[in-house]
Amino acid sequence: MLVEEIRRGRLLRIFVDGSDRRGSAPLHTAIVEFLRSRRVAGATVFRGIEGFGCHRQIHVAKVFSWIPNLPILIEVVDDAQKIEEVLPGLEALIGEGLLTLENVEYLQIS
Repeated sequence: MLVEEIRRGRLLRIFVDGSDRRGSAPLHTAIVEFLRSRRVAGATVFRGIEGFGCHRQIHVAKVFSWIPNLPILIEVVDDAQKIEEVLPGLEALIGEGLLTLENVEYLQIS
């Protein structure tokens, strides 16, 4: 029965800028690789079309912009302990950004 397979976990959302980098790699790629190396269940990267952050600078796709600085959202779902374990490393990796945490129930379908 599917209801018995529903688990409790945490949803971690990471908000960064599309222009942020770590070394030669985009920051969002470095974050995904970090999470994968820590054996987190999975992560998905979403590119926003417009937004702003703590510096109040608007990030938007412009027609003649070669390198648009769009908002990036990375969503991660796993059990609470795993999410808590990766937070210090993420904080050091990201430097500046926003992380949110929510309690969730999830069903992993294989």
